[in-house]
Amino acid sequence: MIKRGFFSQKTNFLKIVILCFLILISALITNLFAYSIDTFFFKFEKSVFHNGQYFSIESLKLLQFFNSIGIFIIPILLYSYLTDFNLKFKFNFKRQELLLVCGIIILSYPFISYIYELNQKINLPEWALSYEQRAEQLTREFIKMDSLLDLGINLILIAIIPAVGEELLFRGYLQESFSKWLQNAHLAIIFSAFLFSAIHLQFHGFFPRFFLGILLGYLFLLSGSIMIPIFAHFVNNALVVIFSYTSFINYFSVTDYKTTFVHALFSFISIVLLLFLLYNVIKNRKNHKVNLD
Repeated sequence: MIKRGFFSQKTNFLKIVILCFLILISALITNLFAYSIDTFFFKFEKSVFHNGQYFSIESLKLLQFFNSIGIFIIPILLYSYLTDFNLKFKFNFKRQELLLVCGIIILSYPFISYIYELNQKINLPEWALSYEQRAEQLTREFIKMDSLLDLGINLILIAIIPAVGEELLFRGYLQESFSKWLQNAHLAIIFSAFLFSAIHLQFHGFFPRFFLGILLGYLFLLSGSIMIPIFAHFVNNALVVIFSYTSFINYFSVTDYKTTFVHALFSFISIVLLLFLLYNVIKNRKNHKVNLD
């Protein structure tokens, strides 16, 4: 068995090659596994057109599940083991910090919604519009939920798995690596947030997702624990899933509303204030620990 940190003394370039190799191999194996399960065990009606062929929505969810694990989670955990890369799994945060994170995510919605509305006004070429429409149609199919089982599956698929996988890669690995290479934590946050948004290939959602990436990046920087942005990412995605649940929509009569500049401004100010409060709470916790030591 290969020991932990076997490649820890290798060059940065070789480590990047190792990570790319791990992603490629892991994605290939998990995809083959998912296709095998879908082919031999599941027989669903193929009603959704995706990547040149028809799939059932159940098949796409199965593929999405294994893709996310194979591309994001398995490779970065193996990479961390092989290179002794510190992903900063720290669990020493307080309940107060988690509540503040929830508040930050919830209060960020008006600002992100306003950015999304501005992003929608950008004229895209025909091929990009066509791609965007297919992506939106697929998203609508994904979030159709008529039962608690559907809700549970989507919470796992859309909230838990992406929160863990994407944060491990973009904050845990990329942001930390950029910070070391550039010697600038703020540029590292911006670059990793840019890649985080770009990899989703959704043009009308680029800037709101870019801002979300920056917000998650600062939560990681302030807390020093990858668990905080994972939790924040989960809260963000879970609320989207819950708000899309059929029973929730019917019960609360959720309707679309237009976000104004004033809403966005108050939202942004609230985010800054809560981040400052979170910073002070974390600082006091660390100082208290030092005094006890």
